[in-house]
Amino acid sequence: MEEEEIKEEEQVETEDDQEQEENNQLFINNLNSTLFVKRNHNKKEYNYEWLDLIEQIVPYIDNILRNPKRFIMNDEEVVKVELSKKVTVESVIHLTQHTNLIQKIEDNGDVKPSKILNINKEESLDTYENRFIYTLVNDLRMFFENRIATTSNINMCVDKNKLHYEANSKVNGQDLKISLDVDDITKNIEENGGSNERMTYSERVSKLKKQIDGFFGTELMMELSRLHVSPVRSPIKKTNVILKNPNFQKAEELWNFMQTYESKDNKELTEKEFYDRGLLKNEYDQAFLSTYLANKNYIDESNQATETNIINQMIRRLIDNIMDTNIELTEDKILTLFKKQIEIKKENNNQKKARIYDILENRLNRELDSFNHMLEILEEGDNT
Repeated sequence: MEEEEIKEEEQVETEDDQEQEENNQLFINNLNSTLFVKRNHNKKEYNYEWLDLIEQIVPYIDNILRNPKRFIMNDEEVVKVELSKKVTVESVIHLTQHTNLIQKIEDNGDVKPSKILNINKEESLDTYENRFIYTLVNDLRMFFENRIATTSNINMCVDKNKLHYEANSKVNGQDLKISLDVDDITKNIEENGGSNERMTYSERVSKLKKQIDGFFGTELMMELSRLHVSPVRSPIKKTNVILKNPNFQKAEELWNFMQTYESKDNKELTEKEFYDRGLLKNEYDQAFLSTYLANKNYIDESNQATETNIINQMIRRLIDNIMDTNIELTEDKILTLFKKQIEIKKENNNQKKARIYDILENRLNRELDSFNHMLEILEEGDNT
C-alpha cells in the first residue's frame, strides 16, 4: 500500500514538473527583453622616476650653491695721479706705452705723470657655469611644480558599470514585467610613495620643495637675479668645470633629463555604451524566470509547492544555466563544482560559528568577572 502511494506521489510530481517545464518554455518564447550597459573605465598610474632623480641630484646642486665659482674682473680706468689708489705693474707698463701722460721727468730720473692707469679688481659670480646653475634651478622649480600638479600619491583604477534591464513576458494570461537598474563600482586604490618606501609621497614632495625653495636664498641665485643675467640654452658648453667637476656632471645629467623628459604616467579614460545580446543578457533573462517561479511558488496560495519541489526547480534551473554556458561540462565536473562550493560554504559557516562562540565566551567571561568583583565588594562590606 505504501509503495502505491509513493508511486502516485512521484507520478503527480512528474506531471507537475512537466507542466512547469511547459510554462517555463512558454515564458521564454514570449520573453521580450533588453539589457543596456554603460561602462566607464578610469585608470591612473603615476611614474615617479623624476622624483627619484631629483632627490638624488639635489645634494650636488646644493654643493655648487654653497661654494660657487668666482672670477676676478679688472676694471681699468685712467685717472689723475692724486686719485689713484694703487700703482701696479700694469700701471707702469701702460705709462711707458702712453708717454703723453708723463707730465715731468725730474733731474734724478723720477717720472711724474699727470694721469695713470688705475685697476680695480672685483670678484664676480657672472660666469657661464654659474649662469648654467642659475638657469637649471629656475627650470627645476617649474618642472617640479608642473609634475606635482599632474601627479598624485595614489594609483587608482575605477570601473563603473551601469546596467538597465527591462523585460516582459506572458504565461497563461499573466502579464509579467520587470525593470532593474544595477550600479556596479569596482575600485582599486593604492597609495604609492615611489621607490622610497621609507617616506610617503607627500613627505618626499614636501621635503624636496623646501630644498628647492632654499636654493633661491643663496648668494649665487640672488646675485645673478639682481644682475638679470640671460639664461643659458641647450646645448650646454663643455667647459672644463662642467666636464670634470662631479657636482656639475650631475647637474648636467638633471638638465638633460628635464630637457628630454616625456611623461610615463599611464592615464586611461574610456566610456562605452551598448545593448548586450549575449551571455549577460541571457543570465538576466534566467534571473527574471527564477523570480517569476519564486513569486509563483510563494505567493500563489492555490499552487503551494513543497520545499523539496522548490529546491529541485532551483537546482534544475541552475544546472540548465551551467549547461547553456558550457555544453562540454560533464556530470562529474558539475558534481565536483557543487561539492567544492558546498565545502567552501560549510567552512565559512564553521568560521562564523567559531567567531560567534568566541564573542559569547568573551562576553560571558567579562560578565562573570564583574559578578565576582561585586561579590568581593559585598563580602568586604559584611566583614567591616
